[in-house]
Amino acid sequence: MYNIPYNVHYYVLNMNREELYDRINKRVDIMLEKGLIEEVIRLQKEGYTSDMQSMKGIGYKEILYYLDGQIPLEKSIEMIKQFSRNYAKRQLTWFRKDPRVNWINKDEFSDEHAIVDFIYNDFLENIQIISK
Repeated sequence: MYNIPYNVHYYVLNMNREELYDRINKRVDIMLEKGLIEEVIRLQKEGYTSDMQSMKGIGYKEILYYLDGQIPLEKSIEMIKQFSRNYAKRQLTWFRKDPRVNWINKDEFSDEHAIVDFIYNDFLENIQIISK
């Protein structure tokens, strides 16, 4: 499937879907608290328009709909959360098609340090196998 001249190892973190979606929703709330609306307003003042590719990203275009009076703020927030969840789902689907992926179930580890240790040890183990 992938014909590359390197021994590539890459890892994909996975977690319970409900928890993932909850984290995405909270992240959107934090983006709004930290000034997403104000950022879009500033970009508009600087000349950025909705037809520019940079303004079509998740979050920007929905806030533009709100600022242009097309939808209420609550609807734009709901859309940002839904589109972000859909994007995460597409990413996981894409990774599932790649047989080289080393899946890591985040829920099976106590913290990020344990995940790093696992990846490090797995990498060292694979290096030893290759060098034999």
